[in-house]
Amino acid sequence: MEKYISPNEEGLFGSTDSETIQNAICMAENDGCRTVLIPRYNMRTGKNEWRISESIKLPSNFNIFLDNCYMVQETGTYDNMFTNLYSWEPEKYKKLENEQTNISIIGLGNVILDGGVHNHLMEKTSGKFNQPPLRRNNMFLWINVSGLRIENLHIRNQRWWAINHMFCRNVTIKDIDFYAIPHVNNMDGIDMRIGCNNFDIRNITGRTGDDVIAMTAVHGKGEMASAVEGKDLDIHDIKIKNVKADPYYCFLVRILNHDGSNIYNIDIDTVMDVSDYTKKMPSGTCVGIGSNIYSFERPANHGETRCINVKNITSRSRSAVLVSKTLCHAEFSNIKTYGDNIEGFTVSDGCTLEDVRVKHLWYGAKQEEILMSKELKPDQYRGTVLNLPSAKGDISFFNVNADLVKTFVKIGGEVNVTIDGYSLNDAMNTFEVSPESKLFLNGEIK
Repeated sequence: MEKYISPNEEGLFGSTDSETIQNAICMAENDGCRTVLIPRYNMRTGKNEWRISESIKLPSNFNIFLDNCYMVQETGTYDNMFTNLYSWEPEKYKKLENEQTNISIIGLGNVILDGGVHNHLMEKTSGKFNQPPLRRNNMFLWINVSGLRIENLHIRNQRWWAINHMFCRNVTIKDIDFYAIPHVNNMDGIDMRIGCNNFDIRNITGRTGDDVIAMTAVHGKGEMASAVEGKDLDIHDIKIKNVKADPYYCFLVRILNHDGSNIYNIDIDTVMDVSDYTKKMPSGTCVGIGSNIYSFERPANHGETRCINVKNITSRSRSAVLVSKTLCHAEFSNIKTYGDNIEGFTVSDGCTLEDVRVKHLWYGAKQEEILMSKELKPDQYRGTVLNLPSAKGDISFFNVNADLVKTFVKIGGEVNVTIDGYSLNDAMNTFEVSPESKLFLNGEIK
């Protein structure tokens, strides 16, 4: 038995690079090594590239090693670069007993996966004008897989979402670097749709053309048509650590659920917005939870978004943290803003809060303004540290610090806000509290 099979081996050449790699996968299955190593040099074409015209379909218990290679999706094609074997066979993947297991794609050295020239398949054309479903533009598409491992890849110019998961569990993704020039909508990095659980995602860098990491449990037509019998529709037990990226104008980490699906047991540690200062406007949000839009059947009910822990956020986004619709049993700690950040912690859309705690928040105006000029006039101050214009329920803040801000606290709605410990260097407006709201400041009602 060989240690691995190379697509450069004699007798494996097909009419395309995709066919050649698929032939190597078949040989590795027959040999029993169940491992293919794709090198930098492509002996079939004599070039240092592999052009993927049809998706590379991976069976269970299989390893792909990418050795310093460059792979690009072929111009004019409509297909993924990598998928699990059954991802386009719903009669198979929709059955629990056909769950595929233990698939690995590991980069060795400098590996570049490139979306190439865009094929004009977008959300507004998906399934129309004789075009295929938009999922064909995922660089990676995984449906009903357990034991998936993806490591050490540079992903360029994905044609839509780069790595898409549905009904997947026990997934490890780490050391992924993105570089996207946003020229089409929704060039997400990593997406978890309904039925995903037990993910470990870490060391994500670069720039995407939309959300860097998105967890979206919604009942869209495509999602429900792909439901796996015997699997729940929730997203849960997700660990995300060390995300330092530019989400263009969108979110670094998005958490969203509607239609009866739950999201819970989410642990996020270290998220930094490193977006370009030359942009006309900052990114949307470092960590965003919930929304009043995107539901298909009904918005999320209170209690369906719960048990979320977020720590170590560094934000130059419009909001460091944005919470909408509903949230309970959550804690946020060590949040720092810099650059163009406008709001520190934001609660919008009449959000209902229960057992939500925020610890250690540092807010500043534009970095150069703080460092170079302490002589700003109050009418030049900007931003709001704690912005809760239409909240309900209870939320507690501990150790909030601000410097040169337009409004320190803005509260509206039937909400009880507790602030224990704060420092405020200067503010145009300190507290804006509506009559129906309550603010408890260092143990006393304000």
